[in-house]
Amino acid sequence: MKSNSGLTITSIIVYIIAMMMVIGTIASITSFFYTNVTNLSDNSDNISEITKFHMYFLEETTQKGNSIVSIADTSISFDTGNTFTFQDNNIYLNYVKICENIANLQFATEIVDDKTVIQVLITIGQHNEYTKTTKYVLNTNM
Repeated sequence: MKSNSGLTITSIIVYIIAMMMVIGTIASITSFFYTNVTNLSDNSDNISEITKFHMYFLEETTQKGNSIVSIADTSISFDTGNTFTFQDNNIYLNYVKICENIANLQFATEIVDDKTVIQVLITIGQHNEYTKTTKYVLNTNM
């Protein structure tokens, strides 16, 4: 008898199916990786925008003798003449844009132990929304 040592159609089909499974697995892992990299980039941008807002708002609330002139859901004005306003997905300090890509911003006040506490609710981001509520104590001492 003669020995047939070579590739058969069955072995070629099994090889092609195995390669397709490997390529599919690699494509799924790559897609998952790039999606997470994009989400991480969005989160770091969001955190930097919130940090910018905190920097400006802390500077305003820690000034001695400062008080609130007027407050609405999306804006707050202080004795110093500075006004923080949420409009068109941006936060403005007077008329200068300080933060962008903001989904929601709300201000509220309460009196705790004879001190004015400003509560700020901020929601930021498009794909991965991040919401944070922060309380600031207004320094009204002269």
